[in-house]
Amino acid sequence: MSSQKREKKIPSVIFYKRMIALTLAIIILTLATLSIVFSVKWRHARRDLSDTRIQLEAYELAAQKEREAAEAERIRNAIPPELAKPEGERSAPEILAESSVVLHAFGAVDDAVGLNCLEGFLTHYKAGARVFEVDLRLTSDGYAVLRHDWLGGVQAGIDQLHIPTLDVFRATPINGTYTPLSFRDVLLLMAQYPDVCIITDTKLLDNEVVTAQFQSMVSEAHRLGMSYLFDRMIVQIYSPEHFTVVDGIYHFPHYIYTLYQDYFGRNEESFDNKVTFCEQNGILGLTLSEEIWDESYLSIAEAHHTNVYIHTINDAEYADKLLQSGVKAIYTDYLDPKDLGG
Repeated sequence: MSSQKREKKIPSVIFYKRMIALTLAIIILTLATLSIVFSVKWRHARRDLSDTRIQLEAYELAAQKEREAAEAERIRNAIPPELAKPEGERSAPEILAESSVVLHAFGAVDDAVGLNCLEGFLTHYKAGARVFEVDLRLTSDGYAVLRHDWLGGVQAGIDQLHIPTLDVFRATPINGTYTPLSFRDVLLLMAQYPDVCIITDTKLLDNEVVTAQFQSMVSEAHRLGMSYLFDRMIVQIYSPEHFTVVDGIYHFPHYIYTLYQDYFGRNEESFDNKVTFCEQNGILGLTLSEEIWDESYLSIAEAHHTNVYIHTINDAEYADKLLQSGVKAIYTDYLDPKDLGG
């Protein structure tokens, strides 16, 4: 009886076979599951790797474009070696000393004044003028160009609410006919016509705007390697404060102090203060309008070794009278040296 019971407790061969089969089935199932899992993970890994490669390629392409753009910008802004001032080229004070007229805004053309256009310059240069005043403003992208103001009616589509970029400004004829000029164009004209002198009229007094104007002007000269041209340029300043700001941006060699934006008491004491400032700061002269001019000021100016210039005179007879009295030159829209006998 006890022997039979012990025989029943011994597992049969079939049991072992079943256990082995079940174990193998579990192993096979586990391996299959792992295979599926690893296959999915591998596919995901391949997809992630592919996405990463695409991202890296896109990043590299963007980086390459950025490098190319930076190089193009570097080339555009590369400062060439400064050219030497041509031998024998005269300075602005020397040219101005021999000139009786300063052509306002490059002079009138076809009876239109204040255009600051190429045609005005060429017309009056041919007539013998050598000293020209130009009005300057900033475009919306920060370049100095020749415009008296941004009022409408001068260039199509351009006004105070639609200040142009440099490219738009240069591509839009003045009065539908005449050629607009940038400050860079003026520098190139000066290089082409080495006997002319330019007087700037930048007009605005806000320190931030003044800084932007003159930094643009200086940058253009540096980009051309033609900073020597500043020796044939006279910068108009409008007050002692304006002079300090401008001269702090760049020490221009020649200045004229004009009073149309500064207080003037219309008396000898006030005039003496102005010419004293000029003498103390090496400023060439003082420019006044005909309305505030008085011949009694001449002796004061002479005592301070300061020249006097009057604007804007378009009557030849009155211009002659002023010049004969001791005024060094007059600003004008129309008159050329031949109109005044020299």
